[in-house]
Amino acid sequence: MLVKKSLVWVVGIAVGFLAGCSASRSAQKSTAEKALPSARVVQTARQYIGVPYRAGGTDRRGMDCSGYVQRVYQEALGIALPRTADSQAQQGQTVQGQLQPGDIVCFREGKGKKVTHVGIVSEVRGAEVRFLHASTSKGVREDSLSDPYWKARYAGARRLLAEPASAKAPPRS
Repeated sequence: MLVKKSLVWVVGIAVGFLAGCSASRSAQKSTAEKALPSARVVQTARQYIGVPYRAGGTDRRGMDCSGYVQRVYQEALGIALPRTADSQAQQGQTVQGQLQPGDIVCFREGKGKKVTHVGIVSEVRGAEVRFLHASTSKGVREDSLSDPYWKARYAGARRLLAEPASAKAPPRS
C-alpha cells in the first residue's frame, strides 16, 4: 500500500513537471512571436551560433555569410533577401547614424567596390556594436565591429526594419 502511494506521488510530480516544461515552451514561443521584429531577427540569428562555415551553404550543416543572413531574415520574418552579400548590401535603407539590432553590416576586402561579407547587428551598447556572421574560419559567431580586422573592412550598414531607435534586442543567453 505504501509503495502504491509513493508511486502515485512520483508519477504525479513527473506529470506536473512535464506539463510545466510544455507550458514554458509555449510561453517562450508566444513571447518570441510578439517580440519586435529586430528582437526576432537577433533571437533567430543566435540560434545558429556554432554552425560551421560552408561556401554556398544555407542550413545547419554549414552556411556562408549571405546564406546565413538570408536564412535568418526568412525564418524570423518571412523576408526574402537575395543570395549574395553584394546584393544584400543594396536592400533596405542606408543607415545614417546609430546602428540598431537587426541592421545588416557590410564589409569589403581591400579597395574593391563589391561587398564581400555581411552580418547582422546583435547588440549596441554606446559605441560598442556586436554583430553575428558566418566567419570562413570559425563558422557562425559574434564579433565586435570595433575589432581592427572588421573596422578596417566596414563598408556601411543597411536597415530593413523600421523600428524606433529605443528598440532593444534580447540579451545574450
